[in-house]
Amino acid sequence: MRRVLIASLLLSGGAVVAEPLAHMQGAWRGSGFARETPSGPKEAVRCRINNAFADGTLVVKGQCVVPGRKIALSGEMKGKSGSDTLTGFWFNPDGLGSTRISGVQRDDLVAFTFSAKDPKTGELVSQNVEWRVEAESLRLRSTDRADPSVLMSDVSFTR
Repeated sequence: MRRVLIASLLLSGGAVVAEPLAHMQGAWRGSGFARETPSGPKEAVRCRINNAFADGTLVVKGQCVVPGRKIALSGEMKGKSGSDTLTGFWFNPDGLGSTRISGVQRDDLVAFTFSAKDPKTGELVSQNVEWRVEAESLRLRSTDRADPSVLMSDVSFTR
């Protein structure tokens, strides 16, 4: 669960948005599910995130709650001027710690990948992450990179 949340805040499809990072700013509340491992159980999750956008950079700060625990998370995604590429990091002190991300942004979609070693198990954790933005909704979805048919998280947010 914690591994998923570090990289998993995806968005739902809809109207095309010219600059997805800019449209992701604001306060968001969401719910859905996440799992820690591809074979692990789905856990219900509720999240609050506050996104700030300036100078091509989206800064994310928030907290997610799963039964019995709270998980802090933060991150930063920066678009490259004149390009659809983006870079950044996610930070979850209760999970993988800090990990770099890289990906693309276009239309209503931000997509990135990450890989990091779990500090507790030494196991490599790799996921594909998508955020989709519509006027008043975001959707976070992530899949396991080794088997993209395995959905690791799906969280829908509203303002």
